[in-house]
Amino acid sequence: MKRDMNLAHAILNALEKGKSPHLSEFDIESALKNKFDVSNRGVWYHLNLLADANLVCSMGTDWRLSWNGHEYLKSAAPSAFEDT
Repeated sequence: MKRDMNLAHAILNALEKGKSPHLSEFDIESALKNKFDVSNRGVWYHLNLLADANLVCSMGTDWRLSWNGHEYLKSAAPSAFEDT
């Protein structure tokens, strides 16, 4: 599976904009279903890549942004990604 930076950025945004401080993979998949044709496996894969980069943290079955994830979103150039 290839890394999709637009999907990764959308996952980070979904976590930041979520009503809860943490979301399940299914919540994230649901939030992205209108813009991405992605399976739960694709979301899981990208969440684990983001965890490898210390941008998200696993909380059992839920995920949350890490401090680095918040900083990344704050510093990401708006034109670096498609509108997600």
